Amino acid sequence: MRPDRFSRESAVSEACCRISGDKFLYYNYSLLKNMNKSTEYLIKFRPLSALLIALATSPSLVLAAEAQSIEIVVSAKSEKPKTSPLSSKKVKSSDTAALLSDEAGVSLQTGGGVSSLPVVNGMADERLLICVDCMQITSACANHMNPPLSYIPPSSVGSISVNAGVTPVSMGGDNIGGTVVVESASPVFAENGKKLIQNGSFSSYYRSNNHARGVSITSSVASSKLSFGVTASHDRADDYVDGNGKKVTSTYYASNNLGLTLAAKTDTGVLTVKAGHQSIPGQGFVNQWMDMVDNDASYVNAIYKAGYGWGSLEAKGYYQNTWHKMDSGDDKLPVALRPPVSMPYMPMDTRGISWGYTLKTDMLVGQNSIVRVGNEFHRFTLDDWWPPVAGSMMMSPNAFVNINNGRKDRYALFAEWEAKIGDNVTTILGVRNEQVRMNVGNVQGYNNTATYSTDVAAFNAHDHSRNDSNWDVTAIARYQPSSTESYEFGYARKTRSPNLYERYAWSKSWMCSGMIGWSGDGNGYVGNQNLRPEIAHTFSVTGQWNDKNKSSWQLNVTPYFTYVHDYIDVELAGGKTFSAPGNEVRNILLFTNHKAELYGINLAGSVGVWNTERFGNGKIHGVLGYVHGIDVDNGNSLYHMMPLNMKLSLEQNLSGWTNTIEAQLVARKSETDPLRFEPKTDGYVLVNLSTAYQYRNMHIEVGVTNLLDKFYSLPLGGINYDNFLDSKKTERFDPLAGQGRSFTIGLTQTF
Repeated sequence: MRPDRFSRESAVSEACCRISGDKFLYYNYSLLKNMNKSTEYLIKFRPLSALLIALATSPSLVLAAEAQSIEIVVSAKSEKPKTSPLSSKKVKSSDTAALLSDEAGVSLQTGGGVSSLPVVNGMADERLLICVDCMQITSACANHMNPPLSYIPPSSVGSISVNAGVTPVSMGGDNIGGTVVVESASPVFAENGKKLIQNGSFSSYYRSNNHARGVSITSSVASSKLSFGVTASHDRADDYVDGNGKKVTSTYYASNNLGLTLAAKTDTGVLTVKAGHQSIPGQGFVNQWMDMVDNDASYVNAIYKAGYGWGSLEAKGYYQNTWHKMDSGDDKLPVALRPPVSMPYMPMDTRGISWGYTLKTDMLVGQNSIVRVGNEFHRFTLDDWWPPVAGSMMMSPNAFVNINNGRKDRYALFAEWEAKIGDNVTTILGVRNEQVRMNVGNVQGYNNTATYSTDVAAFNAHDHSRNDSNWDVTAIARYQPSSTESYEFGYARKTRSPNLYERYAWSKSWMCSGMIGWSGDGNGYVGNQNLRPEIAHTFSVTGQWNDKNKSSWQLNVTPYFTYVHDYIDVELAGGKTFSAPGNEVRNILLFTNHKAELYGINLAGSVGVWNTERFGNGKIHGVLGYVHGIDVDNGNSLYHMMPLNMKLSLEQNLSGWTNTIEAQLVARKSETDPLRFEPKTDGYVLVNLSTAYQYRNMHIEVGVTNLLDKFYSLPLGGINYDNFLDSKKTERFDPLAGQGRSFTIGLTQTF
């Protein structure tokens, strides 16, 4: 919450995001002198890992205080469990990115069942900075099958927030679209003078369409100075069925997660250390040539936050290590082995390591200003190699080296000035510089035939090191003339350097280039060492109106415009025509710098419709998003622009019950990218129902999604490669169909 004025004892401890319709100001001020009073915890839970019951139940179980929605950042007081918007979303999906799906301006690009990519105002994937418990994780996969949000299950999410476009430079660099910040549950401490507290929770759910099921546990024991907690979860699902009753293959998944938290209070702050491990033994990708057949990752991070009379200090460090394997999965392999056999095996291995630190301090200057300065370092290293396939002339005798000792280092310095001018105006001005160093080693093909040797020789003949100096600037002003209205004006210059695949994927052959790409479009992609960093200029305005108590109604409206210089798009570099009768065509595409424009508007609001003793209170919630993106150089639509979409819901709260009916409306997608053969999709309307009941420490929810069993195609779903493979590559690509009707049930018991 934002105080009416600064005081010598108060300072901004953290830039906590707020998405108002799509908007974003972080005027979240907290009294540093109260940092040691753990009065609120950002906590959330759900599914279980049977393996860890013994570990987690030893000291009883941590309070699963379900979070209350405070704007978009969710928090709750630990002593009183309550239902929350996040609770309901966790029952409906095992994909952490889906927790953002109800926010204006946010849509999802289809990946695996736990690996969707959030799209914010038309910007997706690495155009967004995604922080998970302070870790800036980079996807270690040529198809981005393990994006950052896939490393934390929904059951472990304590808070999740998104800021689009105009974000303070202190929130991070190397992005042009905004930031997504996810934090697991904060540690719980006993009150001073009290003995040990022992708390916990157990959650489980089931969804009928794809037999998705999961279970999770949390447990903690704490004194007033030390806290130890454990979380564990298991999620799995079979292939889902579309609205016509047809199975959509390669949509199965299984994911296991374990997390440990150790925290200690000092006289001035809190030190928190978290560590964990994830195992995904299989995850299908229906819109990719390959599937994930194994993903093992471990991490450790540490955060120290302290408050002093002069301001605050924050230090963060992390290390994350991933071993990843791709090949034909459980659904694709039998089809590929069916005569005529079509390349059933093509193992692809990667190892990625992300590590870094952030040092930041907030210093009070006078009574009404804060100066924020910081230093960051982030390193991502990647090795990507494809083992030889015995008996294959094309894929032997050597290992195909795609990325050899790849490295992307980011050295950052930033300074930010936040000031309150008079009673009604708050401003943030910031500047950031990042020195980006990238390099890879020499490469090799499966063999020395002309298929590989020409590209290998051309790539290895050049110096691969690239250095970028990236500057970000942000200016934000907020004017609040009264308690019922506020206006926010923002400008940001943001810069992003290419990723390792965009710069260094080297093979122009169809088979190898087809293994590169995260768009789910069936095309092949080739890197370009001459790429320049993307530079985006974003302008936005947000108006917010509400009743005096912010309880009866509110409306947020955010129009925005972004011009991107050196936007990384594609140009035609080759092609592939498949067999008759379909004669399907796909392109080989070279990453290239173009100019691009994106503009749109986001709306979010709510209005109370009744409040009586007999029927409780009822409220209508709604969000609407529209974005238009164009490649200025060729006039084509940018890829994966979500069409006009809206969600409306009517919610009733009565005596522990929360009942909701929701309608999701999506317009026809008619503007598509012709170079990627992006499919057009029809508009649709989906209806969802849910009811939840809170009884003491037990929360139960039942519902149905896609009540009318509507058949529809996903606007950002890409193509259905499995159907194409099943036709032995003789038919045309179909757009990917969405999930049909599904009944859901979820239960959470806290202790």
